[in-house]
Amino acid sequence: MMKGINMRGSKNTANSMLKRFLWGLGATILTYVVVPKMRSMAKPVVEKGVSSVKELAERGKQTMEEYRAQKNNADDMVKDASFENIPERDKVMSRVFILDRLNELQDTIDRLKREIMDLKRRLF
Repeated sequence: MMKGINMRGSKNTANSMLKRFLWGLGATILTYVVVPKMRSMAKPVVEKGVSSVKELAERGKQTMEEYRAQKNNADDMVKDASFENIPERDKVMSRVFILDRLNELQDTIDRLKREIMDLKRRLF
């Protein structure tokens, strides 16, 4: 005995296939309509982002150039101020002057320390 074909199952399958086809067609149409608008809306944002990145790169380049120039200037100043360019007589005088200044600074520091200690004793 042969059983009959279940028409109900094939009808559901056809409906399901038709629904899938319509959803796909709707998605395709929506993409076709929406994507160009999205692109046109996104274009200014992308251009602004690209210009910001270019400006940032340019500022970084300028900062590095300024840093290099300052470093070169500092190196030149150190070379100019080095003891190699000073005659031996002046080197001795400079060292004596520097040592005198250091001793004066140390005396000032010691005096200030004593004054601070005196003030602490008076207040407490």
